[in-house]
Amino acid sequence: MIKIDINNLDYEKLGLMCGLELHQQLNTNKLFCNCPSKLINDDLKPDKVIHRQLRAVSSETGDLDVTAKEEQDKNKIFKYLFYNSCNCLVETDSQPPLNINKDALNIALVVSFLTNSVVVNTSHVMRKQVINGSNVSGFQRTTMISTDGYLDFSFGKVRIDKILLEEDAARTIEKTDSIVTYSLDRLGIPLIELVAWHDMHTPEQVKEVALYLGQMFRSTGKTKRGLGSIRQDINISIKDGSRVEIKGCQDLDLIPEIVNREIVRQLNLIDIKKEVIEKNLTSFSLKPIMINDYFKQTDSKVVLKSFSENKNAYLFLLPGFKGFLGREIQPNRRLGTEIASVLKMRTTLKGLFHLDELPNYGITEKEVNLIKKDFSVKENDSFIIIFSSENEISSVKNVIEDRLNKLKDGVLKETRASTVEGNTEYQRPLSTSSRMYPETDLSPIVFNEELLALAKKEVPLSLEDRKKLYVDTFKLSSQLADKMKLNNFAPIFEKIVSEYKINPTTLSVFLLEDLIKASREGVLDLDDVNDSLLINFFKTKDLFNRINKNKLLDVFIEFLKNPLDLERIIQENKKEDLSFDVLTNIIDQVIDENKDFILKQKERSLGLLMGRVMSKTENKYDGKIISQTIKERLNLFLKN
Repeated sequence: MIKIDINNLDYEKLGLMCGLELHQQLNTNKLFCNCPSKLINDDLKPDKVIHRQLRAVSSETGDLDVTAKEEQDKNKIFKYLFYNSCNCLVETDSQPPLNINKDALNIALVVSFLTNSVVVNTSHVMRKQVINGSNVSGFQRTTMISTDGYLDFSFGKVRIDKILLEEDAARTIEKTDSIVTYSLDRLGIPLIELVAWHDMHTPEQVKEVALYLGQMFRSTGKTKRGLGSIRQDINISIKDGSRVEIKGCQDLDLIPEIVNREIVRQLNLIDIKKEVIEKNLTSFSLKPIMINDYFKQTDSKVVLKSFSENKNAYLFLLPGFKGFLGREIQPNRRLGTEIASVLKMRTTLKGLFHLDELPNYGITEKEVNLIKKDFSVKENDSFIIIFSSENEISSVKNVIEDRLNKLKDGVLKETRASTVEGNTEYQRPLSTSSRMYPETDLSPIVFNEELLALAKKEVPLSLEDRKKLYVDTFKLSSQLADKMKLNNFAPIFEKIVSEYKINPTTLSVFLLEDLIKASREGVLDLDDVNDSLLINFFKTKDLFNRINKNKLLDVFIEFLKNPLDLERIIQENKKEDLSFDVLTNIIDQVIDENKDFILKQKERSLGLLMGRVMSKTENKYDGKIISQTIKERLNLFLKN
């Protein structure tokens, strides 16, 4: 067994190759219907509930995809929660899809131009089999937009293999052994899938590219934000290993750790491969042996719980296999855990016990020794104990046997999920082209000159050029510019400032701070704030001469509720033309009420006076005028 230093890996010698797949939700209506792309609170009662089972079908070549077949074998029932506010018959597969959403198509073209990709002449919408229940129809619609792109980085060129536009899957709410519950709110939200080729050769390069691509998506101003709106998958391989796709790499800072730990896993599996071949441990034929009687007097809570669920204890003998299942293949993750994770995905079992970790989990040394004695377990032998129902033991036996026999193949091509520590666990086999077949309900998409020209007009400035524009021309502070350049409001911010001569700082604070704060407080939903509403609001003639700045958010919130009544709303909130004499009288009154405090604090009392005066004037004066007048009256008071 080799000892691997995870902090001292020679990536060049290892032949490390990494690619990225990014899936970014778009902020438009759904891809193949007119429903809004919005998520529902999980505690909201659905309007309808649908139950279905799905099965794999052959592709147009007549082949059956291994992933689809494995999902079908689980024989799950799927429960779907339907909401009238964001679902229609398209999501339930009860109506043919509508034509592809033009806004989403336009954004996909913009991203293609940003990555120097070649847009295809004509694209056919394809059905990609997904029968884990996350798509009611049993497939996901996807269409190629462009290919053969590239981006330049500090370490060299990264090829952009392809850009696709597809629909997002349903959202998992709850899982049991036999039923999976999905919400249909997320199903159909447009996704851009961007595939970056395996031109990254260190973990830090993967992180650099992932960060850049995420920022590039955000620069369009047309993508969704928040947890789950962008999903990153990493493809990793090393010399003598295999390509493994790792799903769910959400935390950019964790990416280097995920890559390093996957390298360690593959190196350990390569080492195990050599050893099992050398020891001729390549052809296990397992036989389940029921051993309930050995746990008649057990105090193990795990064992007792299994028996209460009408499960039996079964033993699988593994001659010559001592030490393998307890071998660490990733930090704090052993080969036994690796096989257990496959069992969890392909059966209803939650795990297994093996001799390298026993006695443990309430199973005593006496119970272990009795099993070893009665079944003639030698010094170099091992065994696995599992708890299974009688009708599932055959499937369990096949999964364990298959995984043990594949150790001679080293690293398997498969899809894995990342864990919070940076390890990975089995999810499913790598999918093949056998899962794709044409969508017969939609016509091909022709990318004509008109469509391309429209998208080219929407290509945003680079982040560097955008910041330069904001600082040099719009006179934003560097801090505000950094926030705005990556904000979804950036394109509409540029348009409003340029066309309607609104003060850039006032507008940026409103978009970046006021709206966000109101959203967090539940006063408004940012999904309701679209470009056309913002334009209609800020193009209003003499807006800031008619209302105070500190009334801006209140007026806008009311406008969202009644977009046709803006004039009435402004009239009800308009500045009152109070005289300067009234203001000075109010300030003098406040100074007199707080004169003892003022005499102690002197000029430092300005903050307290400002708050008291603002309260008394009920926001009817501009803050700058109030502040200047207070300073003048305060100086006069102190002088006298």
